[in-house]
Amino acid sequence: MSVFEKIKVLDMSHALAGPFAGMLLADFGAQVVKVEHPHGDHFRPLLGGAYHAAVNRNKRDISLDLKNPEAVEVVKKLMADSDVLIESFTPGTMDRLGLGYEAARRINPRIIYCSISGFGQTGPYHSLPGYDVVAQAMCGIMLCTGHQDGPPVRVGASWIDMGAGMYTALAVLRALMERQDGGSGQHVDISLMDTALSWMSPLIARYSMSGDLPQRVGSALPAFSPYQVFKARDGYLFIGASTERFWRLLCEALGLEHLQQDPRFVDNVARVKNRDELTNLIEHALAAMGRDEVVEILRRAGMPCGPVLDVGQVLDDPHVQARGVLHQLEHPDLGPVTQVKTPIAADGEMPPIRAHAPAVGQDTRQVLAELGYGDREIAQLLATGAATAPPSRD
Repeated sequence: MSVFEKIKVLDMSHALAGPFAGMLLADFGAQVVKVEHPHGDHFRPLLGGAYHAAVNRNKRDISLDLKNPEAVEVVKKLMADSDVLIESFTPGTMDRLGLGYEAARRINPRIIYCSISGFGQTGPYHSLPGYDVVAQAMCGIMLCTGHQDGPPVRVGASWIDMGAGMYTALAVLRALMERQDGGSGQHVDISLMDTALSWMSPLIARYSMSGDLPQRVGSALPAFSPYQVFKARDGYLFIGASTERFWRLLCEALGLEHLQQDPRFVDNVARVKNRDELTNLIEHALAAMGRDEVVEILRRAGMPCGPVLDVGQVLDDPHVQARGVLHQLEHPDLGPVTQVKTPIAADGEMPPIRAHAPAVGQDTRQVLAELGYGDREIAQLLATGAATAPPSRD
């Protein structure tokens, strides 16, 4: 039995960051109950249901209308029975519902209460709504993403949301260890903005040292050249010559030894300064070669490189297949859904995906019964709309 199977998590979050944190804990084996509004998490329908399916697996679902006092009482009972609570409302919302940290601590002094928000529980922006893209705009990442002559660009994946979820799960692990060592519960404050700043920390450190602002250089990394995506005859690939050794190997592999003698490219500082000229010369050499051919040549030479793949090609990649990180799960409404396992392999095994993301209120009756509600009380909660559940199969 996993030690996590003893941990009970009350997931009152919505959107992406909080549900992802709850999913990580559920993948580890924790008993996670998601509290969902009768209309469903507002991310539930996005991308045809893919968002919800990807980050709510391995959970049970109880549907409650928190505007109803009876539903609030149900949450308080869940709090009393939980080790961890995760919420992602705008700061102050849970307090107004009578479910904030102080109320939770009175009910359960050992609870680890995790609040995820756009800007945190304190500071001048704390009451503002926050989203992944807002944090990307405000942390500096957008102004160093994209091409020099183009506008600021959002990073494609919701990396700040997912990062905040990872930090939340990490905070829970730390808090559980501290509690086990004689401590009590605690209030964990995770913000998307803080997470974004954390991901930007090397560039922030550089600016503090030199005053140099990060520049937009497309797929390149400003510190190295050649270190970016290049175009071959039939596709794109990344090539990374981050050391003089890799620069030499690249030139030898592509028959460009003469570039090593060119004063414009004599060392990395010179190559960064003359990045555009070098890029044009390398792409000229690649124009007659297929992408996969170039990748094969460079891999044999020991060069860091890789093809630029679309999602379908990623799923078919032999290495991805061999790693066992993908898992196809049959969802009753969405059909077969390919899930990505939590990529932490212990003794060769990643945490299992045991169940698909639940329907709204799928487990309402079961969870209420576990809290001590009798059949008549459950029927009353459903009749008043305090709780909702799919029709009984009995």
